[in-house]
Amino acid sequence: MAHDENFKDTSGFISIVMGLIVLVSMSALPATIGWFQFFNG
Repeated sequence: MAHDENFKDTSGFISIVMGLIVLVSMSALPATIGWFQFFNG
């Protein structure tokens, strides 16, 4: 099995980015629901 010196494991970076997206979307969810009810109400 060959070892590639140029290989970069980006799975950690991707998981951090996905975690931040989930965190922001969960905190923005009540505001989004509020705006939706305001414009439909």
